[in-house]
Amino acid sequence: MKILVLAGGFDQIALIKELRSRGHEVILADYLENPPAKKYVKEHFQASTLDEDLMYDLAVREKVDLITTACTDQALLTAARVSEKLQLPSYLSSCIAQNITNKAYMKKKFREYGVPTTDWILLEEDKPFLKKIKDSLRYPFLVKPCDANSSKGVVKVNNDKQLEEAVDNAFLLSRSKMVIAENYIEGQEISIDAWKDNEGVKILLVSSTNKMKTDIDKFTIYQSQYPIILSDIVKYKIQDTAEKICKAFELENTPLLIQAIVKGDDISIIECSARMGGGSKYKFIENITGIDIMKLYVNRVLGDKVQCVAPTYVNKSAEMNYVYAHSGILKELIGFEENVISGNISELFQYKTFGSEIRKKTTSGDRVLGFLIEANTSEELSKKRHKILEQVDILDANGDSIMYKECFY
Repeated sequence: MKILVLAGGFDQIALIKELRSRGHEVILADYLENPPAKKYVKEHFQASTLDEDLMYDLAVREKVDLITTACTDQALLTAARVSEKLQLPSYLSSCIAQNITNKAYMKKKFREYGVPTTDWILLEEDKPFLKKIKDSLRYPFLVKPCDANSSKGVVKVNNDKQLEEAVDNAFLLSRSKMVIAENYIEGQEISIDAWKDNEGVKILLVSSTNKMKTDIDKFTIYQSQYPIILSDIVKYKIQDTAEKICKAFELENTPLLIQAIVKGDDISIIECSARMGGGSKYKFIENITGIDIMKLYVNRVLGDKVQCVAPTYVNKSAEMNYVYAHSGILKELIGFEENVISGNISELFQYKTFGSEIRKKTTSGDRVLGFLIEANTSEELSKKRHKILEQVDILDANGDSIMYKECFY
């Protein structure tokens, strides 16, 4: 088959390699001139994967047999819609894809099916919102564009001035011009990676999601850790909630990603998606469970609807560390490969190519690289991380250090 992959980041490289290993011809669409996945495909087309008309025309012109993506939300919607128009196979209908990639539709489904989530309201462009919000929510709360990738536009607001700026920015980032405001709740943020097969929902990995504290109003993830301590009540609620989500969104034989807040024995769902987690999560899952979820996913997009998942967990601690940098041109990585060779780093993932301009460190799209480490205990894991951080660096075009390390201490 000739397959069009939407988005050419590091996670999509694994998707492309798996497709090609099965003899398929793969072409790529990505808005960047030189995305990381470009060298792994027969042909790359520089175009926005969010432009459905453009992707439709490309698919028709190239006579593709399948359109797919992995580990990203908004391109998932494009793939489903264009596939439906061309009557190509897709594991998600356009309706399901819209419901699970747009936060407003998602929250409505949560409410309808009893999925626990914080109170929220929908804001409409060019309509007064201040009174509506104040009548429903209390500061602090979150403002979110309904259909932006990553955490773009997600802001915690504490007063009227911050609110107006946050809402205006969220509308600018939302393609559907839909914004939600929701109560902010304290607690431990977790990420739940699962697979819905014919036997039910299989929880593969529950990991903590640690975010930078240098800017309390932003939500930049720098680390995922496993295992985490959860009560039996919370474990039951995770399973029950995952089942409700699959019923609400009519998910069958799909990956499932859930982000949630846990406080005591209570759980509140932030959002979910019918995809694998980004940030090389597929490799994190494989490391802990022995499940090659990328292989499962490719089986699914190629039409396998009957596969069942049987994870086998290992007794160890592990974490994915995401590295950001200050502004500059990425020139050189120091010490990372040496730590891979020595065994301190189990897996290394370079998300930015050399020569890339780094402007900020606010969303997952700004990550320079990620590294996976393992140990027998959490204490050993912490010592290993600090040892690695003492030995590594990122240099800009002038030879100056630009690696941002503060979040790890």
